[in-house]
Amino acid sequence: HGILALLIVALALVVTARAAVPFLIAWEVMSVSAYLLVVFEHDRPEVRRAALVYLVAAHTGTLALFLLFLVWGHAAGDLTFTALHAAAPHLAASGPVVLALALVGFGIKAGIVPFHFWLPGAHASAPSHVSAIMSGVVIKMGVYGLLRVMALLGTPPAWWGWTLLSLGLVSGVLGVVWALAQHDLKRLLAYHSVENIGIILLGAGLGALGIAYREPLIATIGFAGAMLHTLNHAVFKSLLFLGAGSVQRATGTRVIDRLGGLARRLPLTW
Repeated sequence: HGILALLIVALALVVTARAAVPFLIAWEVMSVSAYLLVVFEHDRPEVRRAALVYLVAAHTGTLALFLLFLVWGHAAGDLTFTALHAAAPHLAASGPVVLALALVGFGIKAGIVPFHFWLPGAHASAPSHVSAIMSGVVIKMGVYGLLRVMALLGTPPAWWGWTLLSLGLVSGVLGVVWALAQHDLKRLLAYHSVENIGIILLGAGLGALGIAYREPLIATIGFAGAMLHTLNHAVFKSLLFLGAGSVQRATGTRVIDRLGGLARRLPLTW
């Protein structure tokens, strides 16, 4: 319970930080506390392995963010977001590097294909209420980061919008295909999160293209769709993971093929 509370505080600090250093501190606290929650049932080897993969992926993403702010801060007076925004027009050749590092650092946290490799194992191995907050909220910090960088940079280049749109399409299609092949209830929901992050990226990419091509209506529709589905997914995926936890607790299994007749045993969850 204490670690879960720490994670929630870190999540709040990530979205309220107004400078790179407190942002990175909150980001690291979020990553480490999430790791401790994933590895909670550490007596199972598959849990330890999934948690280790998550920890390596999380710190790879954090390293990319350190490099991002190092490159960006070199052109700014300090590392406050206000100074970074003011320095954005002077980035010149460094602009694509900043965007590429943002895509890696925040893309790993969001679980975008091909950075999704940690997500199914971690979400399936964590206690269900932890899976709910990780899928519903923690991976959305990657989406927040991408949008935050776009907001600070100003007008994004067209290639950035096309990149987000393409990755969103790939994540959306492959996520649902992989989900359909699963027999483990929580792994199915985890792959489904990859799909939904793809849907959110489709909106963000469309919004970025709208700005790049000076089409305000397209930009508004794209970003509004991304924000709406971020909220949608936060609510329904959290509920689905809590429901999966209820089913697992009552039946002792997550194998979908063995979960018939739940309406009688679990009328509320059903």
